Amino acid sequence: MVLSRRNVGVALAWSVAAIVAASGAHGCEGRVGCLSGDDGTCTPAPACAKLVFPACADPRVGVEILGSAAARTPGPDALETTGDVVLTNDRLRLVLDALDAPHQLAPTGGNILDLVPTANGVAMAEDALNVMFTAVGILPRDAVAYRSRTIERASDRVSVIERGTLDGRPEMQVVTRYEVRGCEPGVRIRTELFHGGRDLETFFLGDAFYWGGREVAAFTPLAGRGFTYPELDLEKLGDAFAKEPFFAAHPARDVEAGYAEIPCDRREQDGFHSDTVSAIGAPRRVVQPGDGIAFERFLAVATGPGMSRAVDLALEARQSLWSEASVVVRGRVVAPDGAPITGGVRRAEILFYEPGKSPDAPAERRPWSAVVADADGSFRVRLPANRAFRTEVAVLGRPIPAHASFVTTTVEQDLGDVVVPRSGLLSVTVRDGAGAGVPGEVVLVPRADGASPGSLFGAFAIAKCTPWLGPPHGGSPACNRALLEEDGTASFAVPAGAYWLYATRGPFATISRAAVDIRDGEATTSALVVDAIDGIVPAGALSADFHVHGGASFDSSLPDRDRARTFVAAGIDVVAATDHDVVSNYATAIDTLGIRDRIVVLPGVETTGQILFYLPPGQGNVPRVVGHYNFWPLPFDPDVPRNGAPWDERLEPGALFDRVAALMPERGVIQMNHPFTVLSFGRDEGFLSAIGYDPRHVVPEHPDEDTPEAQLRQRPTGGRSALDYDTQEVMNGTETKQFAHYRVGWHSFLSQGILRAGTANSDSHTMATDLLGYPRNIVLGGHTVTGFDRPRFDADVRAGHMIGTNGPVILASVDGRWPGLDAFAPLPGAILSLEVRAAPWIPVSEVRVVVNGKVVKTITGLASPPDPFGKEGVVRYRGSLPLAELLAGVADDAWIVVEAGLPLVPSADLDDDGIPETTDVNGDGRIDDDDHRGLDEDDYWQEPARPREGDPRYHAWMIAPGHWTTAFTNPFVIDRSGDGWKAPRR
Repeated sequence: MVLSRRNVGVALAWSVAAIVAASGAHGCEGRVGCLSGDDGTCTPAPACAKLVFPACADPRVGVEILGSAAARTPGPDALETTGDVVLTNDRLRLVLDALDAPHQLAPTGGNILDLVPTANGVAMAEDALNVMFTAVGILPRDAVAYRSRTIERASDRVSVIERGTLDGRPEMQVVTRYEVRGCEPGVRIRTELFHGGRDLETFFLGDAFYWGGREVAAFTPLAGRGFTYPELDLEKLGDAFAKEPFFAAHPARDVEAGYAEIPCDRREQDGFHSDTVSAIGAPRRVVQPGDGIAFERFLAVATGPGMSRAVDLALEARQSLWSEASVVVRGRVVAPDGAPITGGVRRAEILFYEPGKSPDAPAERRPWSAVVADADGSFRVRLPANRAFRTEVAVLGRPIPAHASFVTTTVEQDLGDVVVPRSGLLSVTVRDGAGAGVPGEVVLVPRADGASPGSLFGAFAIAKCTPWLGPPHGGSPACNRALLEEDGTASFAVPAGAYWLYATRGPFATISRAAVDIRDGEATTSALVVDAIDGIVPAGALSADFHVHGGASFDSSLPDRDRARTFVAAGIDVVAATDHDVVSNYATAIDTLGIRDRIVVLPGVETTGQILFYLPPGQGNVPRVVGHYNFWPLPFDPDVPRNGAPWDERLEPGALFDRVAALMPERGVIQMNHPFTVLSFGRDEGFLSAIGYDPRHVVPEHPDEDTPEAQLRQRPTGGRSALDYDTQEVMNGTETKQFAHYRVGWHSFLSQGILRAGTANSDSHTMATDLLGYPRNIVLGGHTVTGFDRPRFDADVRAGHMIGTNGPVILASVDGRWPGLDAFAPLPGAILSLEVRAAPWIPVSEVRVVVNGKVVKTITGLASPPDPFGKEGVVRYRGSLPLAELLAGVADDAWIVVEAGLPLVPSADLDDDGIPETTDVNGDGRIDDDDHRGLDEDDYWQEPARPREGDPRYHAWMIAPGHWTTAFTNPFVIDRSGDGWKAPRR
């Protein structure tokens, strides 16, 4: 029976037993094997014929086509929904997405979407897969596009056979068989490809695991590898390939599943790894027309915490397949007093490796597994037999000096107790000025220089994560910070050291800090006071972050509960939930926490092009994508693919806007995200980068010019163009480079009469390494959370009635008008009234007035608060400026933007593309070609260095690493003569 989404209704009416003629039959009759071509009846042989796992008490298997998402696998990455196919046995639940419901890089469905271990039908871990799909290379036409699906059932196994071709290449036929057998902890997979073309082709037939960058660390048992691997250069991809007996995946969180892939038809598989993608398969080979190739593998799934259980299954499989002897080694992780050490990957993880000639040289050692102890401190790990091993123990992300050496035999071994120091325990209480506990966040910073950051044996090593309290992209505590509970308390393990402990509730409250000294095995307490500061944000204004990610994004592993807690901790009122290609609303977490009266979530999506297809003029012959866009609001519906997010691949911006806008329940907001952004895995994340837009050029009125700028006028489906968005990001995160670039692009559009509201968003994917609300928007207009009116709020956003900021609030008005995109004729003698407010710990040194893209007035000598930890000195500047003075020398109409904060970082456009790309890298006081010399292009911009104690930037940088105080208003659009506003560059 062939199934597609169009006949799901019919399929659900039939029992699964009716899919096959009789129990035990293989279903559709035809020849075995499709290596000589797919005639529609051929069936790949079952994979991994030599693989045998022990019998179990419950060998049942099952297959169903989902009629509802109600029984969805747990975990924010889990996306199974109506029409997907689920295969089960006593040890796993496997989900293949519906053929017309693709995800991420795959051009169609038919791929592994979710996979979790189970026991008695209950998931034992959260799903940690985004998608696993089959391809023969990294180009768009190398991925497999499946067109039909057949389900087969026998007494001891269930199989799904997918038929298709390489995407857009019908002559390259592909058939994949997924098979689940009773008692087995994984899925057997065999893919067969027939070359029906005319020319020689080089194919790398394998699987791509799309990790996304912040979720999973791949592990390979190769010398000098383990959790680390060479940097991936797509132009020199061959340099990254290596042969390996298997690979495993180490999720960032203890509750997630682990995975391992083992080749069955060869002893080693080829592949490369990065934190974005792992690609594993048969060796690259030249395939002649008329030839076929195949790849067989076993994909195992195991519970956490840690990665060892997945490696155990890989070694068990290899013992069955290739008679490679392995043995179980067990022991206990205990403190010096003999008590067990528990607490997951944070408290202790043991790496087992074969040492090289220099035992302590990381480049020579061959890691085989890493284990996290169970709740009673015990562990068991499977290792190759008859080999010499050493152990390295990481406590809170840092190796401890002690090592153990042993030689494995063929008999189960007991290592006894592995003694590790018990970490210090820090308990914190944070209260407001009235003595009530408050939710917020605490940050630990070493009081002295020289401390080293933590990592997972080299994975996810981030300099700012010092001390390392937990995986930087996971739940609290993460990196060097922890979230407070609703009552203002938190308790967590900390490595020994001398620290500053900061408490914060966002940029519109005070901060507090205390010196704490942590010693191994000792408990330390600290009490801090953090209070709201009245009068920074005007009445009727709401703090909003319009670019926020959680665990549902393919590049985030932050659990929903902690994501929701960050909303309150940062003092955000409104959040646009904009996960990549998935609609989210955090409703369950918000209701569980009881914070619905304090936060409004606008369910939306960040459309994220992955399949390269777009060829703008003048940008070479390598296809591109069209950048990222946010849309809100969208209905959240788990019973449709991607929770209601549309399929967004191979769409130019205007066509994308048409498709998504049709799904909005009312007119919402379309936002252009990070317009100028460097490539990520070969894909432009900003549309202006993709087309090579030069801000000095004028966008033509018509789309028929063969120029990058004309791409902005294209209407691919006759509806919207690439300019028919509502807002564009002017600030994204804390990097000064991004503000410098996006500011220039925004100013260019304003001067051409392309009036779009400017926003400031965090693009936060974690709770620690990119912080929610830094920056944010202050939306004016008399809004409240309790009486929130979404259409009216979104209308104020579209109209530009807002300020973008990472700390200061600029109150600016002309003739009593807020900033906004509506043009007006000022009254005679009009003035620009200004007031700048900021919490005392936010440094503000100047105010700038920008007219038509040029700074015409800089105000310095602003007041400095007496105490950065106090409440006094909030108003930094108050004054007024005659409009006539600001517009002196401007003959016609104008736009005005006010900025406040620290001075703009000096920069220059040395490569003459209209975008400043170079700072004073060599520190000689000037910016010239010497600042380029010997550097890669990515290093031309030097972010301001971390400040030292005593620098006005110090406290803000500790709270939000990289902080450079910046705020801007949306424009005042000045129609000087009242005859209709005319753009300065038109």
